[in-house]
Amino acid sequence: MKKLLLLLGVGLSILLFACKPDPVPEPDSTDNNEMPDSTALSGKKYLVGEYHPYEPDTLSAIRLIQWDDDFTRILHITTKKNTPYQIDFDFEYYGVDSFQVHLSKPMDGWALVLFTDYTCHLNSDGRISSIDYYFNSVFQSTQLYQYDELGHLVGAVYDTDEGLGGSRFQWDGDNVTAVYSVRTDELVRECNGFHIDAIHPESTMPYLLRSGDFYGNPYLTEPLWRNWFAYDSDFVCECDEDGYVISQYRIDENGEKKAITNYEYAIKLN
Repeated sequence: MKKLLLLLGVGLSILLFACKPDPVPEPDSTDNNEMPDSTALSGKKYLVGEYHPYEPDTLSAIRLIQWDDDFTRILHITTKKNTPYQIDFDFEYYGVDSFQVHLSKPMDGWALVLFTDYTCHLNSDGRISSIDYYFNSVFQSTQLYQYDELGHLVGAVYDTDEGLGGSRFQWDGDNVTAVYSVRTDELVRECNGFHIDAIHPESTMPYLLRSGDFYGNPYLTEPLWRNWFAYDSDFVCECDEDGYVISQYRIDENGEKKAITNYEYAIKLN
């Protein structure tokens, strides 16, 4: 098997979902930014690092991702590395029908986790059918993943003391446009598209997974769609030569670039 890890320059993102395997959109050309034909790519790129410049001239690792040799499985993820809020996620696979994720933190860590382990059960298509959550080996709840006839994830629902909870996803074609609360049916977040045609940093992530981080983003991996969550300010995406987003930032009222996140990839050769 041919494989090469090339750590490609750093770029950025807000976090997003997925349960649909490897949904990689093909980049087109834009008026001022000619994108390469996807058939010319030497291989597929996989997100391995996400960084934020919390301090001037210093990039802090929001998320570091370790893959297996052929990029079919995630082995380990570290969030907020070298901070008091660092959390490590170890993945353990059981054949093709299930895997477990174990959460841990440094001995002096301050992170607050909602669960310490979860078990993902997969259906015959390799998609998550349900997830069982545990805290120190004590069962907490089960979350059910629901799909439409096209295989799109339309619901991630769990039972709580207050009734059903979780998220419902509204699709338009191959993109999610809105996320609704299962409990209240209220709109939680809208999603908007890229300002340029580009490949989303999380597009090759295999599953939508919760992070369990009380202080952090609710999702660990979010590869459902190409859209970003909608925010008050517009974000600008910069891409590498293959159309993958490597940087995302805002432009402030003075027209200056304010970096938000940078992305780093590895490439699996065809």
